Amino acid sequence: MRRGIRFIAFVLVLILVISFWTAGIGFATNSSQSKLDKLNDKIDDAEKELAAGKKESKSLASEIEKLERQIKNKEKELDNIQGDISSTRSEIGTTQTEMQVVQEQMMEQNANMNDRLRTMYKNGNTGMLEVLLGSKDLSSLVTNIDMVSRIYDSDTEVLKTMQETYNTLEQHKKKLEELTVSLKSQEASAKAKQDEMEAEQDVINKKKKEIDKDNKELEKMIDEFQKEADALTKEIQGLQSTGTKYTGGKMTWPSPGYSRITSQYGNRIHPVLKTKKFHAGMDIGVPSGNKIVAAASGKVIKAAYSGSYGNMIMIDHGGGIVTLYAHNSKLLVKVGAQVSAGQQIAVSGATGRVTGPHLHFEVRVNGNYVDPMKYLK
Repeated sequence: MRRGIRFIAFVLVLILVISFWTAGIGFATNSSQSKLDKLNDKIDDAEKELAAGKKESKSLASEIEKLERQIKNKEKELDNIQGDISSTRSEIGTTQTEMQVVQEQMMEQNANMNDRLRTMYKNGNTGMLEVLLGSKDLSSLVTNIDMVSRIYDSDTEVLKTMQETYNTLEQHKKKLEELTVSLKSQEASAKAKQDEMEAEQDVINKKKKEIDKDNKELEKMIDEFQKEADALTKEIQGLQSTGTKYTGGKMTWPSPGYSRITSQYGNRIHPVLKTKKFHAGMDIGVPSGNKIVAAASGKVIKAAYSGSYGNMIMIDHGGGIVTLYAHNSKLLVKVGAQVSAGQQIAVSGATGRVTGPHLHFEVRVNGNYVDPMKYLK
């Protein structure tokens, strides 16, 4: 009997132990699953952020190019406005000169009229009655009437001339007022356009700093730049002169006052990427807003915004030699212009596929890359 009771008790204890053990396993499993689910959610969120970051990074370059093109268009608009301002100021100057002449004429006419009135006052006014009574005979009467008539006609003509002079002066004053209002409007428009350009340039600078921190995007930018550099070969061959000789000798340094080379020509280890990359020209550390000059005399065969190169100029020097100047903030010459060595052709900047301001300078022979240092003084 006792054995039966002991056996039943043992079975009950065993069942309880198994139950608690099973419940513990279930609790532990649920807890681990919950943690795993939370971890997976975090991974999903991170992957989404990463995907969004990559997408944003890829779009940075195209956004930069779009903004730089907008700035280029605004620069043209600003140049037109500045031209209008110059024309208006010139017209104001001409109008002021004309007004000065008219005012001097009026002063002279007023002085003459005052002298005439003083004379008439001193001598007494010669009226028709005095002429009739003072005439001795018919002949003298006719003569005197003719004289008085001429005096009246002369005075009337003087008054008419004075009125015309006054009207001319008033017209000049009105024109000057209109020109002044127009000038203020043009200057306000120019300032607004300049402010827009500066705001867009700030956005570009921020985006380029983002690219500089993203190695993959930076590498893509460098590769695209090289791809465009390769594509330029055929374009240069089609634009440059044939049957000519280069007679310029050693070339002038293209960035006066700035000679630090930040990136050499040819194969190099990129300072950020730490990988070997070919460089079609050489980069000179030039802050924005400085002079870029022609390395030698020649003819401008390209002056435009060009993708990775930004605002770029190419000059044909004869003998198959062409120099290229990239990333400028502003171009000062147009296609077809003849330039001399040392003549300013652009203002330095950071347009195109670049993370900071500098001059990218190339020398091409029949469209092919050569080391620029072999040609420079």
